[in-house]
Amino acid sequence: MTAQAMETIIIGGKEYSMASEPLADYLANLKIKPALFAPSTACWRGYYGTWEIKNKMLYLIDLECYTANKEERKYWKVGMDFIFPNQTEVFAHWFSGEIRIPQGDILNYVHGGYLSKYEVDIFLEFQNGHLIGKRGVNNIIEEAKRIINEGGKSAIKAEPESISKSLFAKLKRIFKKKGNIK
Repeated sequence: MTAQAMETIIIGGKEYSMASEPLADYLANLKIKPALFAPSTACWRGYYGTWEIKNKMLYLIDLECYTANKEERKYWKVGMDFIFPNQTEVFAHWFSGEIRIPQGDILNYVHGGYLSKYEVDIFLEFQNGHLIGKRGVNNIIEEAKRIINEGGKSAIKAEPESISKSLFAKLKRIFKKKGNIK
């Protein structure tokens, strides 16, 4: 599967990309599924959502959907009304789970879904659309710990193909500061 285009989330007026699909649970539970069409292999879900957190509640504030006439081999863009008629924003009461917000440089690109690893991941935890927690993960430090556990400085010196040049350079600086490699 191709890496998927991320949706947008607005927090405190600032836009972030998110590697999550809060609308998927809602769509999966509909008795009559909307006829969504993938406009590219980077958007198998057939839509791009824009979300916003307001007063610790998650809202869908914009939706760009794609539908198609398969006989004519044509597709077109439709908006929020396609799934939520006459609504300009929708409280995501159906969503319980985590939203992942990757930040920084890509450390390891994976050509599938949202599997690429970035410098930092912010995780927002929701229960019935209400923000109940958040945590951050520094993936540079986590990758350094993994490498230390799997062979330490020899793994860094070998520059395994599994880590990107960017991550390799950052890890090498960390190990140099600690005096583990020259």
